[in-house]
Amino acid sequence: MRFLVTGATGFIGRHLVERLIAAGEQVKALVRPAADATWLDAHGVEVIRGDIADADAVQRAAKNCGVLFHLAARTESVGLLSRDDVRVANIQGTENVARAALCADVERLVFSSSVAVYGRIAKNRLIDETSETNPDSPYGESKVRGEQIVLAARKQSGLPVVVARIATVWGPGTTSWLGLFRSIASGRFRLIGKGMNHHHIADVSDIVEGLLLCGSKQGIEGRTYTLAGDESVPLRGLVEMIGEEVGVGRFPAPLPATPLYVYRSLDRLVVALTGHKLPRADRLAMFLGDRTFDISRAKQQLEYNPKVKTKDTIHRMAEWFRAQGHLPRLG
Repeated sequence: MRFLVTGATGFIGRHLVERLIAAGEQVKALVRPAADATWLDAHGVEVIRGDIADADAVQRAAKNCGVLFHLAARTESVGLLSRDDVRVANIQGTENVARAALCADVERLVFSSSVAVYGRIAKNRLIDETSETNPDSPYGESKVRGEQIVLAARKQSGLPVVVARIATVWGPGTTSWLGLFRSIASGRFRLIGKGMNHHHIADVSDIVEGLLLCGSKQGIEGRTYTLAGDESVPLRGLVEMIGEEVGVGRFPAPLPATPLYVYRSLDRLVVALTGHKLPRADRLAMFLGDRTFDISRAKQQLEYNPKVKTKDTIHRMAEWFRAQGHLPRLG
């Protein structure tokens, strides 16, 4: 079978492609014209040049493919996004992918959504697929819309789609959280509030396994699955685990959280009125978000079994940072 991966040069996409290649599968990748695809060429991946917003390019890429993993999107790992930023890539691009999957008569389309659909600053320790979506960012809004597009195509035209709502993903190959690691390593990081709000991290290797299960399990078309790690941890515990990994055991006293709640209210108003988030609003989720995801549906129906503990993910990430020269080596 031939697999198409959009977003193959991204963090999760690269790990997914590597996993497929290791399994001896034939892989195609839709890659932006200006993107560096050297490593894809070196591994025998068939590269189709084109933008996700180009319907013809997406059609060419999907031709003769059995399973399509749609990971390409504008994400907030590159900074705060507006509604205009995500409209073409995340909404129009998803429309193009759904049409191309139908034309190519694929066996399965796996749509990569995000737990951002629930709201990044949500306070809910038991979120599952039936929980109400309540996005608080343009990115989260675009993922809700993307889900609606592919599920409507399922209802109207029989598109064999599965939606994967992916939690925050850590692991070797991403620098999205490098600033946090560096801040903790410097000894200057300060919690805001008590740090008892929970974060649910997933290792990239577990997420890749979950995506592959979404693409291969029979009889699950039209369903939605939350993919996350096997545990959530309080922010204070997360900071302490990173501190242990980078050789820092003591931190300055926490700051009060009240100013952040005021800023959050203002940010929500600005997003509602303009579609733009306020500067540094991405940090609100770290200190105010308090989310745990129930992955029992994925465990039962997909046999999804995340194996990498948060502490081990942090170690894998720190080792990669050190190997890349992003963090100093200990000792």
